[in-house]
Amino acid sequence: MQHTARSPVLLLTLALGAAALWLGAGAADPLQGWRPAGHGSLIALPLALCLVPLLAWALFALRRDLRQQQDLLDSADIGVALWQRVRTGPMGKAKASPTWQRMTGQSTQEASTPSAWLDAAAHPLDCEAARGAIHALLLAGSPQDEYRGTLRLRTEAGWRRCELHARVLRRNRQGQASQLVSRLSDVTLQYTAAERERISAGLFQHLQEGVMVTDLELRALDANPACCRMLGVTREALLGRLAAPLRPESVKQAGHDLSQLHAVLRAGDDWRGCVSTTRADGSTCVLQLSISTIPEPDGPTRFHVVTLVDLTRQLRQQQQLDRESRFDPLTGLPNHGEFIRMLRAAMSAPEPMRLAVCRVDLDRFKQVNAQRGSAAADALLIQAAKRLEAALRGAQGGRRWADAVARLDGDEFALMLRVHDADEAQRAVARLLNVLRAPYPLESLESGRHEAAAEITASIGATLYPQDDADAETLLRHAGHALYRAKHAGRNGYRFFDTAKRLRDEASLIELARIQQALDDEELRLHFQPKIDMQSGRVLGMEALLRWQHPERGLLAPGEFLPLVEHTGLAVQIGDWVIEQALKQVALWLEQGLGLEVSVNVTARQLQTPDFAQRLQELIARHQRPVAPYLSLEVLESAALADVQAAHELIQRCRTFGVRFALDDFGTGYSTLTYLKKLPVDALKIDRSFVQHMLTDAQDMALVEGVIGLARHFGAEVIAEGVESAAHARALLRLGCQLGQGNGIAAAMPAADVPGWVEAFSRSPWLDSTNPGPRRQALN
Repeated sequence: MQHTARSPVLLLTLALGAAALWLGAGAADPLQGWRPAGHGSLIALPLALCLVPLLAWALFALRRDLRQQQDLLDSADIGVALWQRVRTGPMGKAKASPTWQRMTGQSTQEASTPSAWLDAAAHPLDCEAARGAIHALLLAGSPQDEYRGTLRLRTEAGWRRCELHARVLRRNRQGQASQLVSRLSDVTLQYTAAERERISAGLFQHLQEGVMVTDLELRALDANPACCRMLGVTREALLGRLAAPLRPESVKQAGHDLSQLHAVLRAGDDWRGCVSTTRADGSTCVLQLSISTIPEPDGPTRFHVVTLVDLTRQLRQQQQLDRESRFDPLTGLPNHGEFIRMLRAAMSAPEPMRLAVCRVDLDRFKQVNAQRGSAAADALLIQAAKRLEAALRGAQGGRRWADAVARLDGDEFALMLRVHDADEAQRAVARLLNVLRAPYPLESLESGRHEAAAEITASIGATLYPQDDADAETLLRHAGHALYRAKHAGRNGYRFFDTAKRLRDEASLIELARIQQALDDEELRLHFQPKIDMQSGRVLGMEALLRWQHPERGLLAPGEFLPLVEHTGLAVQIGDWVIEQALKQVALWLEQGLGLEVSVNVTARQLQTPDFAQRLQELIARHQRPVAPYLSLEVLESAALADVQAAHELIQRCRTFGVRFALDDFGTGYSTLTYLKKLPVDALKIDRSFVQHMLTDAQDMALVEGVIGLARHFGAEVIAEGVESAAHARALLRLGCQLGQGNGIAAAMPAADVPGWVEAFSRSPWLDSTNPGPRRQALN
């Protein structure tokens, strides 16, 4: 610790006071003991008495100076500790300032020795080095009397980094340190700032992105090594200059000029842009620039920071990948995707021409590959590609368009030819066949000698646009259809796509595929129309009617889609699906206590399949409950009469399962009583066209009456379709027909609505006691 300038005066005052007191008090004789003061005391005693106040003042001033010094140390956040060695004993008597105790979290008793407080307060990684250095100071003959170092101390706020200054004040006769003073100062903030500065400097030097600090005019003031590498210049050559990426011509490529750039920066915003510039060695590069303003704590802005990212290699790789994705690696021709893009561009041109879209296939190419190897086959493909390229017209002679060729896959190529009419297209295709027909000289890779030239021909399929008004993919597919025909016609020729016929065929195929998708995606539905006993009002059953819940067109009736599948295998799939769903619904209603017969229409194509009865039996066998008695199959009269004997055998076999049969739309065919006798059906259904007009047409009324009598004669039930009003129901009851169905009773409804409708229908009285006949609530 240091003293103030008044310390020598205080020490002198204390010394004089002590001498005067000694003279005035007398002296001790070693032999005779204490001897009283002589005459000298007469002078010394008054002098001593006069110096007492001065001595007291000196002691007070000394304490005050010491307290001020301690206050200065505390205000500077500096802690001081003093250790003393008692005679030849260990260093152990400690004194510590309050700041020291606060910084170390230890009292003087706890910090009895330097090693003790280090072990308790210092970080383990720092403790060993500090303990060793201080121990060396305490040893006799130590060449140094002080130690400076940093260490981490444990505090309530965590580890703090402090600077330790230990100094030996005195040594004993043996040379050991007898007094050791230590000073602690918290340097955490300084250390953190220095560490951040060191990290920032390291980042600046080692960052892979280029960083440049500029003045307000964007002249370089400093640049890191990455920036210099990107620009191909040294740091010294760059300083004080406007870097190449920041020159007006480079900035303009990013859509700005320097005045706009400076305006953005003055507004406090960042500027970003991608510029193409030239390095010092003349090579070009593409750089992503970001320019920001460095804020100043006080005063106006002085610096900008520019970061540079070199995109040159990345863009080249992207271009390479893009080329590989667009072009065939073997021939260098555009691939399938690029050809489609070019074709679309030609079709959408402001003045589109007629186009001949062709597909070319080399005949018997697989034989060349098998006999001469893949290398020879690849060489042949390369020659064929070059021939096609040479035969096409390019963008020359003032033409802004060019024909195009692409390799699709294997030995197949695609062509896009600009033509004025079909005749020109035919001439062009014939010319290409001659070009490809010439022999192909090949060289053996094993011997290096020329082998016999390969002689192959080609087949071409083509379609004309806009006569074939389709999209690009469809045009290419149509050319493939024509190529297929050319191949099957004997190869070495060409065929053009028949647009009108194919459009009709494709439309049908598309519709069929969409119906198949509807079946697969569970878009088909069954709705159910009630059949009732019009005399008693009892619900007898339901007819299952097919519907299509189209996602865009809504609920479609069967007439809008079933005619498309009538003569295809899809009709059988749909028919089996309807029977399967009807049986599932029967089983579900039986579990709900609702025993309703469900009738299903079956087509002639279904009946004519050899395994119809077996499939029906398998569908019935899937259910544990006896569902067959609740299933009625309705067969069109015309279908049943197509082969009466086969129909008879099939009906008989299916009836053994418990299934009932009915003739649907009876009266519309040309049946005879003989045919009807041979068909063991359970019911006849009068066609709705007769029922609807029976009230106004006497012939229809007679026909309905005849069918009812005929059914009664053969012991079959008769069901009237198309009951649309109460008048129809009353007329049918008078003729002896009790069973009916139609929108006048209830329209077809989803299966979920059936139980509620049946319950509501059964609660309402069917007959009016004053006017017997159908109820008005049910029949409008």
